[in-house]
Amino acid sequence: MNTSYRTNIDCYVFTNVTTAVPITYIDTRHIQIPAGLCLSDPTYNIPSKVDILIGADIFWDILGNKRISLGKHQPMLRSSELGWIVTGHISSPKGTFSQCLFTQGQLDIDLTRFWEVDSVSLEHSQSAEERACENSFAVNTTRNNDGRFVVTIPLKQDPQVLGDSFEMAKRRFLSLERKFEREPIFKEKYLNFMKEYEQLGHMTENKVLFPYSDNANYYLPHHGVLRESSTTTKLRTVFDASAVTTSGISFNEIQMVGPTVQDDLLSILLRFRQHKIVVSADIEKMFRCIDIVPSQRSLQQIVFRFDPSHRLKTYTLNTVCQGTASAPYLATKCLTSLASTVSDNSVKYSIAHDFYCDDLLSGASTVSEAIDLCKGITATLNSAKFNIRKWKSNNTLVIKELFSGQVIDSNTVLDLSDNNINTSSKTLGLYWLCQQDTLSFSINIELHKKVTKRHILSIISQIFDPLGLVGPCVVEAKLIMQKLWVNKCSWDEEVPSDILHLWSSFANTLSCLNKLKIPRWVLSDLCVKIEIHIFTDASQSAYGACVYIRSVCNSGIVRVQLLVSKNKVAPIKPTTIPRLELCGALLGARLCTKVQNSLKLNINMCRFWCDSTIVLGWLSTPSHQLNLFVRNRVNEIKESTGGHTWSYVPSKENPADLVSRGVRADVISDASLWWSGPSFLLKSEHSWPQMPNETQKRDLPDLQPCLIINNNVNKNDDDKLFTKLILKYSQFTRLQRVIAYIYRFIHNCKTKTNRFRDHLSCEELQRSFNFIIHIAQLEMFPNEYLILKSGHSLPKKNKLISLTPFIDSNDILRVGGRLDNSPYSYDTKHPILLCGKHHLTKIIFHMHHLKLLHAGPQLLLSSIRQTYWPLGGRNLSKSITKGCIKCFRFKASNVQPIMGQLPESRTTLEFPFLHCSVDYAGPIMIANRKGRGCQLIKSYLSIFVCLATKAVHLELVTDLTKEGYMAALNRFVARRGKPQSITSDNGTNFVGTCNELHRFLQDSSSQISSAFAQEGIEFLFIPSYTPHFNGMAESAVRSTKYHLRRLLQLTHFTYEEMHTCLTQVEAILNSRPITALNSDPTDFTPLTPAHFLIGRSLVSVPHSQLTERITSLERYKRIEFVKQHFWKRFSNEYVTTLQQKTKWPTASGELKLGSLVLIKDKALPPLRWALGRCVAVFPGTQDQVARVADIRIKGGTIIRRAFNNICPLPEPDC
Repeated sequence: MNTSYRTNIDCYVFTNVTTAVPITYIDTRHIQIPAGLCLSDPTYNIPSKVDILIGADIFWDILGNKRISLGKHQPMLRSSELGWIVTGHISSPKGTFSQCLFTQGQLDIDLTRFWEVDSVSLEHSQSAEERACENSFAVNTTRNNDGRFVVTIPLKQDPQVLGDSFEMAKRRFLSLERKFEREPIFKEKYLNFMKEYEQLGHMTENKVLFPYSDNANYYLPHHGVLRESSTTTKLRTVFDASAVTTSGISFNEIQMVGPTVQDDLLSILLRFRQHKIVVSADIEKMFRCIDIVPSQRSLQQIVFRFDPSHRLKTYTLNTVCQGTASAPYLATKCLTSLASTVSDNSVKYSIAHDFYCDDLLSGASTVSEAIDLCKGITATLNSAKFNIRKWKSNNTLVIKELFSGQVIDSNTVLDLSDNNINTSSKTLGLYWLCQQDTLSFSINIELHKKVTKRHILSIISQIFDPLGLVGPCVVEAKLIMQKLWVNKCSWDEEVPSDILHLWSSFANTLSCLNKLKIPRWVLSDLCVKIEIHIFTDASQSAYGACVYIRSVCNSGIVRVQLLVSKNKVAPIKPTTIPRLELCGALLGARLCTKVQNSLKLNINMCRFWCDSTIVLGWLSTPSHQLNLFVRNRVNEIKESTGGHTWSYVPSKENPADLVSRGVRADVISDASLWWSGPSFLLKSEHSWPQMPNETQKRDLPDLQPCLIINNNVNKNDDDKLFTKLILKYSQFTRLQRVIAYIYRFIHNCKTKTNRFRDHLSCEELQRSFNFIIHIAQLEMFPNEYLILKSGHSLPKKNKLISLTPFIDSNDILRVGGRLDNSPYSYDTKHPILLCGKHHLTKIIFHMHHLKLLHAGPQLLLSSIRQTYWPLGGRNLSKSITKGCIKCFRFKASNVQPIMGQLPESRTTLEFPFLHCSVDYAGPIMIANRKGRGCQLIKSYLSIFVCLATKAVHLELVTDLTKEGYMAALNRFVARRGKPQSITSDNGTNFVGTCNELHRFLQDSSSQISSAFAQEGIEFLFIPSYTPHFNGMAESAVRSTKYHLRRLLQLTHFTYEEMHTCLTQVEAILNSRPITALNSDPTDFTPLTPAHFLIGRSLVSVPHSQLTERITSLERYKRIEFVKQHFWKRFSNEYVTTLQQKTKWPTASGELKLGSLVLIKDKALPPLRWALGRCVAVFPGTQDQVARVADIRIKGGTIIRRAFNNICPLPEPDC
């Protein structure tokens, strides 16, 4: 810095002027500062504190006039009294962003967990992203020499989309350091954790601050989480990969989360209750036992230092870290992959299915089996450097055998000493007393004087009961929660008195749950028979299901134990009790499926019990006789339960009655019906309750009318048969004939004398028609048909009321209408009602569309309404017409993407012709000599256009050989300099006189490209049939040819005359203004391409004004006339602004991979256009918008076309 400058200023003193400047570190490796210059701030690239802010009154006195440019996309140097100032543009990304950080309250987390464990998870198919994640793991995962897994983070986007994250991570760490100052104990634990992290090699200090400058980077903010309840790690560092970068995208957003590969919590706990000998353990630092491939570690960096007095450092995390979206999947997938390598089936199953993240819950039937299992699991996990610890068991012999001769420390086995043997261990949210082998709860309630919604929910969320062991108590809590929402209570206001009374009654007894000691093991010794019994029930408030396991030992002793239960509150909208009972039965069916899939037992029988005779009646009724709500649930129950029996149980002996109505916590411990089920299960099967007198089907609610088909055709119990038959056909006439043949088959089976053998008669086809319409209408309008069939009128709000429908003698629903007195036919006065969304309606429309020779929507709908009245017919007629492939060919619309951004070569000022385009024009006939008898020969124009300045260079070429073209190109290079790139046409099917020219360009393009590649010239060829990709050259060709046709007419120049003419035309084109003209005489001369070529406008030799008519003999004056005409035409053309998107301002249409398309061909009629299938699209390098695609046509040939020649075919509806 120049320290000789002195001046006096008045200042205000503040503790902080502004934030550090610059806002981020600047990489100076690409910035070349000339040697010997004195900078005003030598450390300009490092964010530093601003000491003084000067005003404008002295700023201009300090600033000098000298400038030094450091190059394109580089800053510039500006002189000042204090030294040279580095200012201007840099290529590193910059942005202003705001960041809001918040901590999710424990209440939110607890409530989420509360509802998750209450649901019964069902298997679902993997999504496309999950399948891609699985494939990525299979392809990229390896194991190093030590056996440790080395994984690749599955990414769904290029990490280059991430912006800068260093400043965000730095700010978060500085905030963490301020917390260290306030909490010394927290600081000590945090630093110890990070020291261990580094000592274990799980993170490595970077030698320089930014070691991965060439790769995508992400810096993870981190914070500490204290867990006083943990028996090992009290403090854990959590990395926040959800923090967004300056681009608005976080690291977690570009990761694939992956599917769930382990069993859910409920399945593991169910198996935990089936084993006589059980063990539990967990894997120490499971995530950190798995390495990340070195190429991706730049995405896992942190900002940290152990001493605030030291400079900030960056560290690289070498292992899978907690907080990234894919970490749980990668860790659990490594376990399941490890399990697949094991030969022992019990060990393999345990590792694959008995781990919940890093916690193990497994077991065996005997002590020796349990010991072998534990040893096998330990050895397998050790082979992959997973350290399993904290072993616990209900049998001390298992632990002693595992660690015989070893010193058992607190990090390996817990709570095995005599003093601590009765201490409970919390297992996945449940407390398990190892020696007593019982499950228990621990709920600590702090009642407040002011009872609010927040206070109530914070206490309810502590009840973590995934097995539903205290379901009758939990349902009371759910009902209180429902009342809070119904009353729209705010979070921190006192609840109403009625809710306060319910809450007080519930909360005062909730601590009684701590006294419960629930047996973990639910089976008997030496059992010979195992049965599952599912009870379901519902009340006006809730419905639920509970599952009991009944085991019979070889001595005949029966044991019944509660296994699991689930309940749900009734919807706020009032619902009938039978429907809620049906929902309870459905919940029981799903719960039974879950239990059967989870337990590794040979279950001899499953029986369902319900106290609702209506539900049992529904289950024994054919599904087609039930209305939609009941039918859907009955069908799922039947599919889930299969051949299992549904039986009746009296309400007093139904334990599910407790879970549907609720029981106080101080009463549930004595409810033997809940814990051991009804007493009749302890007796033999012949003593079990029997079904009372069966309810008649006509007394059941929610039934559809029983459908009877005329002509003794019996309806199948499954009404989906005819629906599937209708859906199978896309032609109405074929469907009609198939049904007619079915009727004929039935008739011929009934008689041997009067059988039908000839072609189908009109009577048979009409009967088939009536049947099809009848079946379809029952599906379209089931409720309306039922009401009208019973003789009642439709409700006023029914959608068909304005049509006054009725059922005719053929059981077909028709429009009543107002045309009874008209002279039209019966079908026109009373058309058949159809729903526009039904498949049958669509194929009828399609049939009429073909009959009317592809009529338009209006005529099609008019014809249809002569016989039918389709609801939504106007939209359907438009849809059918639009989806017709033959109709589409005559009005095919191509895909048109939005007008693209101009390339850098068009907007960046470079040397003229550094980037140019070329095109050919012609042929032009020239004379080989002057005078009569001359011979005419073909010649061509080679037109070069500068993409930046619009400068034009014209060359006359006498043949279409590659040598001639290369000679013209050599002349162009000699006069204009060597270009970096040349864009050229590559068309193959031009018409007229251009065929030969463009065939030459196509055939010689590869040879020309290779010849000039050695000279550093890149040849770019646009796709076929896309002249707008080379618009500047096409425009120059079009303008030149337009004037030449009018000026030359029948006159033929010699080579020298044509060359002279073209040279002067070139001068005129390069003298045209490329900026808007101004009427101000004092303004600057308009800018022309010539300014970039010679520094001034081109001026030719002056000539006299030509006003009189010229003759063909005066060749020289003719050339001058041509020149002046060109100048007049080009100087008056309107110069458009490059900013506006004048042609394609918006995108229209979309081209998907696999789409069937038409390929436009101007030489063929639409019916002859080729069909093809899109196999690839090519997004643009700048805006990632695809404009070119590869199409596979007949014969397997793949051609490349731009979107303006591609017309995607509509997808048919039927």
